[in-house]
Amino acid sequence: MRNRFQYQIATGRLTLPVAIVLSVILWIAAFNDEMEAASFLTGGLVTYLLIEFNTSFALIRSRSSLPSALFAILYSSSLFLHEYGKGECWILLLFMGSLYCQLKSYEQKNASSYIFHSFLWLGIGSLIKPGLILSAPLVFILMFQLRSFSFKTFFAGIIGLCTPYWLMTGYDMYIGNSPMFLTWFDNIFEWDIDLYRNLPINQAITAVCVLLISAVSGINSLVISQNDKVRNRIMIGVINTIGIYETILMIAQPSMLKSLLPIVMTMCSILYGYTMIQKTNKFTYIFMIVSLVIIVLMAIYNLMIHF
Repeated sequence: MRNRFQYQIATGRLTLPVAIVLSVILWIAAFNDEMEAASFLTGGLVTYLLIEFNTSFALIRSRSSLPSALFAILYSSSLFLHEYGKGECWILLLFMGSLYCQLKSYEQKNASSYIFHSFLWLGIGSLIKPGLILSAPLVFILMFQLRSFSFKTFFAGIIGLCTPYWLMTGYDMYIGNSPMFLTWFDNIFEWDIDLYRNLPINQAITAVCVLLISAVSGINSLVISQNDKVRNRIMIGVINTIGIYETILMIAQPSMLKSLLPIVMTMCSILYGYTMIQKTNKFTYIFMIVSLVIIVLMAIYNLMIHF
């Protein structure tokens, strides 16, 4: 009975529809500004893209909508993310585009095009949130994991990352302004203890809940993947690397929490789905129950704070 419940949640056809209905209810209940439509659209697109990612790269090697369902619930339960529709919400989509290109470069003999576009999406994202440029070293790390690193792909990445700034510089010079990029990254390395003191408590609690589920899912996925195919093991390793890197960056730069937490949620959802599909035992059953309780309490708390 225990394993049957986990199996039904992980592979059931109703999991995603139920999650979507609950998510829409949360969005309607917390609706406050028309700009939230951009965040809602972003969440819907990423929910769909997670299904396509699993189809294209066989991240889980089994039919499951659990990653999409978990992301939809986590994203919609974090009501403060509804408010970042003025530009930051597109960072998640751009990062997903970058990740797609990275995964497509796996063991490709001519991966330069994929790497160029991976860095291009990241560069465009840094125009919205300059601190996102700190994720550039992460992409180089992933290139080693995916066996796509070479001098050719290295320079393709540098060109892709710089392309948006070359275009901006040309435009600034055309209209007679000084190049904006000269002052664009002035504040990205600034750190102050007040950044933590001024962080809203609801954002901190939500981040802790997501990181807790992510950490347990990540550790279990790494253990479970040791018995999986080499390709899947590498893919799961890549997802874990992204989650760890972006978590460290988010902790070091709490001002970027709204931009980076959705990325961590996405990686968490993939690892959670992988864990629940690949392993059914007493621990995963208890973890599923506990994680569901945490998400429900998190949603209730954020609703109480919102109202």
